[in-house]
Amino acid sequence: MLKRVIPAMLACVLFAASGCDTVKPYWKGTKKFYKEYVNVDPSIDLKDPGDSDPSVRKLAALFAPVDEHLEFLLRSLSAQDLPPEREWCQAFMDAFPWLSGMAVLTDTGLVSFKLPTYTIKPIDYAPLLEFEKLYKNRKMAAYVAASELGSEVLVAKPLFVNNEYKGLLVVSFDPGNLAKFSPEPGQLMIFAPGATLWTGDNAAACQSLAQLNWKNIFKSDVAGEQAVGGTRYLWQSRFVAQARLIYAVSAAQAPAKPAKAEAKPQPAPAPAQ
Repeated sequence: MLKRVIPAMLACVLFAASGCDTVKPYWKGTKKFYKEYVNVDPSIDLKDPGDSDPSVRKLAALFAPVDEHLEFLLRSLSAQDLPPEREWCQAFMDAFPWLSGMAVLTDTGLVSFKLPTYTIKPIDYAPLLEFEKLYKNRKMAAYVAASELGSEVLVAKPLFVNNEYKGLLVVSFDPGNLAKFSPEPGQLMIFAPGATLWTGDNAAACQSLAQLNWKNIFKSDVAGEQAVGGTRYLWQSRFVAQARLIYAVSAAQAPAKPAKAEAKPQPAPAPAQ
């Protein structure tokens, strides 16, 4: 059931995200479409449990609002091909206040400008330069930067002048800020293969899940379940550019079955007259 329901939800989110080139009209229009049409689809109606696994409903309820915001960001970013002005970048950050920052880089990695100018968490843009082949094919790239202050996800959009690759537009965000859109952030885990991004209230489980052999798992599944320390965890993966991001939750507790009432002794039949 998990492999059918959750990918179907993601497909709906992707469809809802098609549209405008500008940020604010795009956000307003797609969000309205999402609320009016996606949520009424019976395959993802979280209010009606139907026959679906309660663990599937739990995963869907906790990760869908988070993924909605991430998808809107990626779609909006993909529309920008020309090197933007600082004012455009500021407007973009105003539309997505959960972002940590933005930067415009040359094709050699020099920072033309960034917002904000100073950040406590250091950002290394150098690893993004390794994806030049993707950029020249007009594809985005992503990179997870880990530091003592926490992980940061960087997404780079190639920029062109006269149809020639000239640089990158990079956005960065702390997955913890994104996780706040979940109705229960503490119950949701977000990670990438080998790196924890948001552990929720279960850091040990998230760390264990992140260290699994995801390269092998992804050969056959994009969603499923894994057991760690005797607990079952449901997960759903998605691409952020060429990188994988994974959402996971612990399996929902099955409702306790009501105790069977003890059979009352029946009175003995009256003797025949």
